[in-house]
Amino acid sequence: MSTLIKDTWRIFKFNQKNAFVFGFLFRVVTTILYLTILNKGILFALRMAGYSYLTAANIGAFLVKPWTLILLLVMAVMGILILTLETGCFLTLYQGSFYSWRMRPWEILAGGFSKLADEVQKGNWRLGLLILANYAFSNLYLMYRLLTHVKPLNFVLTEMIRQPWWRAALVLFLILLLVTVVPGLYAFHACMIEQKSFWDGYIKSWCFVRRRLFKVVCLMLIYYGAAIIGLRLVYWFCVLITAAAMTLLPDNRLALAILPAACDRIELVLIFFTSMLMTIGNFGALSLQYLQFGSGYKRKEKGFYQAHRKYANRRMAVVVMAASVGISLFSLFYAVRNGSVITGDILKEIQITAHRGSSKAAPENTLAAMAKAVEELADFVEIDVQETKDGVVVLGHDTTLKRVSGVNRPISSYTFEELKKLEAGSWFSGEFKGEPIPSLEQVMEYCKGRININIELKNLGSESLLPDKVVELIGKYQMKEQCVVTSSRFSYLVRIRELAPDIRTGYIVSAAYGNYYSSDTIDFISLRSSFVTERLVEAAHEKGKAVHAWTVNSKSELERMKMLGVDNIITDYPVLAREIVYREEATETLLEYLRLVLR
Repeated sequence: MSTLIKDTWRIFKFNQKNAFVFGFLFRVVTTILYLTILNKGILFALRMAGYSYLTAANIGAFLVKPWTLILLLVMAVMGILILTLETGCFLTLYQGSFYSWRMRPWEILAGGFSKLADEVQKGNWRLGLLILANYAFSNLYLMYRLLTHVKPLNFVLTEMIRQPWWRAALVLFLILLLVTVVPGLYAFHACMIEQKSFWDGYIKSWCFVRRRLFKVVCLMLIYYGAAIIGLRLVYWFCVLITAAAMTLLPDNRLALAILPAACDRIELVLIFFTSMLMTIGNFGALSLQYLQFGSGYKRKEKGFYQAHRKYANRRMAVVVMAASVGISLFSLFYAVRNGSVITGDILKEIQITAHRGSSKAAPENTLAAMAKAVEELADFVEIDVQETKDGVVVLGHDTTLKRVSGVNRPISSYTFEELKKLEAGSWFSGEFKGEPIPSLEQVMEYCKGRININIELKNLGSESLLPDKVVELIGKYQMKEQCVVTSSRFSYLVRIRELAPDIRTGYIVSAAYGNYYSSDTIDFISLRSSFVTERLVEAAHEKGKAVHAWTVNSKSELERMKMLGVDNIITDYPVLAREIVYREEATETLLEYLRLVLR
């Protein structure tokens, strides 16, 4: 085994810089592009299925819908093509290293594309399935850890593992993967390098494996086991460092809120890099064995060189690489700036909304309250909007300004220029004296790319153009995936849906009766937390609707909302809510221990 590791390291070291650079860039580009397409596909499939949100209650019905099946098929084919391309690229890399040929990234990509094109031309779809099975087996633990971050799959996985017959099915699945993957470990090389048919390559691979079956299986288990142990050790080291940094925060509650979120992100990043390194090492070891012991392979060095000169069109490869990187960076920028269903609804268990901004830390419905909500890691800010006399959409909860500005006049009696002369902060504290009443446009300029917005339309009568103007502003700032619109006036939501079907709408109800969550006009219901029950949450989730609960400020009520599984908690205390909802005893104990040690 030590000789294999040394030899693998030797041929890897020969191209180590290009291997790391190419592997990292390839994974970044393909992951971003794949998730971007998946994001759009999920939104489309949800809309075609008549759902607004994917929940534990409706995921079974969603998965068997025709458009969902088409989406799964398309994403599976795309995933197989990407994995096959990556396999071809790494085989090219190690094939070149074996013959002491330094491979540039564009040559690695050209070699990968030529191998992929050959397999597609031969119709070798079985090899694609085998590559998928190989990646699934080698990344099984990483996939499990990744899925624990995805809602509602995390809940489904937890429930499945609890059932004995599901555990038995999982063991059977693992055995089937093992007996499929192990005999075909070298089939990729036989098919892509020696141009064999799938079955000839698979049989040759099995003949090669069976002479050293015990050794191969043991090496695989040791390698994957070491990778998993390494992942956990690095993860806990990063958590320890992060927790030590959190002890520097003066607010213990804020530290407890930040640490679980930081741990989730640390694990996702480590999963990405561990998978990449495992792939590089795995193909390195397999390629070395195959090229060393494969029959007559050294005689093909010249042919290998000429084949790559034939396909390695530098200009074309550079154009493809530049275009892919450009598209992926644009997609990443767009997702960060405009929001994404992948990073929002799916990757977060329960979202936290700061009521009227962080209204216990700053004056409500002001830019200062928005800034505090961002500092306190809220997922959304909830704001109330009305119209001024000259039709500008501004923030304000009450009909008059008496409570926040001391003037007993309605907002609708002011022009925006007149309103700017007032202030809405001194009533809260002297620190915020002079804080102005902002327009919705100013809030959107600040929040875009920072935090999502829940825009509540106040009831200004049936003739008001408030819904139309809000839709216009959301379109102007391209914030359809970063904004939701709510109102207690149902007709406003109907108008929103007619003007912009892609904007998510929520119906604010004061009492929990009636089948209001079945309407196609709304995507979620927003109601007082005291009316939220387990039956109501289940019924809404079965219809593909989310449940937002307001205004949840006490620890006991936050715990109850967490237990009932609401999708969004609207609160005056976003830090407290995040601490309660995402509290982990292990990280909490670690943080307290470090505070004692470092004191």
